[in-house]
Amino acid sequence: MLIASAALIIFISGLYYRRFIPITGLRFMKCSDLRLAQKECPNLKVLDVRDVSEFMECPRKESINISLGRLPYVWEKELKPDDSVVIVTPKRSDGILAARKLKKAGFTSLFYLQEDCAACNSVQHASMN
Repeated sequence: MLIASAALIIFISGLYYRRFIPITGLRFMKCSDLRLAQKECPNLKVLDVRDVSEFMECPRKESINISLGRLPYVWEKELKPDDSVVIVTPKRSDGILAARKLKKAGFTSLFYLQEDCAACNSVQHASMN
C-alpha cells in the first residue's frame, strides 16, 4: 500500500512538473511585442495549440493550429527547429507543455504569448466569410 501511494505521488508530481514548471529558454511575450517581433524575424511562426473545435470558433489569421495532443507527431509539416515559435493558448499550462514538447524536438527559440490579443490587432481574427 505504501509503495502504491508513493508511486501515485511521483506520477502526480510528474504531471504537475510537466504542465506548470516553466522550461529554460522559454521567453514570455506581451501582445504589444508580437507585431514588432514579426517584422524583425521573418521566420517567426505563431502556433495555436488549442483543440480544432476551439480554434474554429475563433480562428486567428496567420497562425498555425496544431492541437496539443498531435503536436509531437505532426509539427514537421508546418515547423522547422530553426523557426522562432510563439505559442498561443488561453491556458498557460498548455503553453508550457507545448514548449516542453517542442524543446524536446530541438526548437531553441520559443515564446509564450502571455495575453489574449483579442482586443488588439497583433493577432488578427480570420473572417469565416
